[in-house]
Amino acid sequence: MPGSSCSGDAGILRCASCAGTMCDCSRAGVPAMFPASLRTSFLLLALAGTVDANAASGDPEAARFQRDLLAVLECRAGADTQQIVANTLRAARYGDPDRRPLHLRDWHFEHAGDTGDAAVTVIDMPVPLILQGVQTRRVFADDQGFSIAIDAAARDRIVASHGLQLRSSTLREPFKVWSAQSVDGSVSTPSIMVRSDGDEYRLGCAAPHVGTQVAQSPDRQQRADANDLTAAIECRADDAALRRVGRLLQQVMEQPQSEWPAEVRAVSAPTHAINGTVLPVFQIELQTPLQIQGVDTDRLLVAPAGLFAADLGRVSVASVLLDAGLNAADQQAGVQVWQREASRSGLASGSIRINERVVARADDGSVLTGCSSSQMHKAESDPENANIPH
Repeated sequence: MPGSSCSGDAGILRCASCAGTMCDCSRAGVPAMFPASLRTSFLLLALAGTVDANAASGDPEAARFQRDLLAVLECRAGADTQQIVANTLRAARYGDPDRRPLHLRDWHFEHAGDTGDAAVTVIDMPVPLILQGVQTRRVFADDQGFSIAIDAAARDRIVASHGLQLRSSTLREPFKVWSAQSVDGSVSTPSIMVRSDGDEYRLGCAAPHVGTQVAQSPDRQQRADANDLTAAIECRADDAALRRVGRLLQQVMEQPQSEWPAEVRAVSAPTHAINGTVLPVFQIELQTPLQIQGVDTDRLLVAPAGLFAADLGRVSVASVLLDAGLNAADQQAGVQVWQREASRSGLASGSIRINERVVARADDGSVLTGCSSSQMHKAESDPENANIPH
């Protein structure tokens, strides 16, 4: 991006100054061979482990480095220790091999994958690590953080022993993440995280999320709850509730899965067609269903056009219309869509926000119900100048 200073294939950083590139950003002083989570929070992965003591035999420097490395891998190291370990490994990766410390002479570093999201630095060690009962000599560093490879059996065991919760997304990798419950996405204790890696799995650490606009919001502790979501779908939410819902949606769409609110379990982009026309939506699945117009559903839909709705499944459209206060006069010509203005309010910008109740029956028989919001300038709201579609 303009103004950034990026170079080399050191690793993957995701930051405002060099998003999506292989950069050498140094605002926090952390080497670029490692991911952005190190640069912003200096936390790697929370793993219980051991190192072969024989590797440090007779070498105090080696013993100290291995203790520091273990502390980092177990997420108990301070920022200074983490930076020492990161600097040492980066120097070994890019420095003169003949000038490496003796205890790192046999370590091997290799860049693999593309220069985009799939890029990874592979670190092969002569010293075996035993983390959560898994022995390995290889550590991966990518844009998700540090991790080791595990199989499905280890995944199931670790997920069960730590009570991790599955969160999945088809919008971007990793597609599945098992992590501890996130309360509000603000600063929290780092915890173990398991994520998918193609047909394999990785064991890593979900680091605290610090310093984002969301986390710094003055009313960050005011989180959207079931009442806010229901009110927004039924076109009766006030401005404060809409802001809370907006923050929840922003957190889900922009933050890693390990930092989603506890009530969210999955995000996808399903296909909903109405009279053959595909409606582009994002679908958010909840851990606990909401009751919308007397129907339990865990599927919320967000459309770019300003629609916030719920998928009620294959229920009677007549009963949904009745509960929404709509009738045959509100049906759009030639389509299974019913729409009527519910409210309008002035905004600080001088515009007017118009909320409309919407019910639609998709081609697969499922019924969608929600609220569509749009804005108009005041001049457009003049009856002589406005042509408000319904």
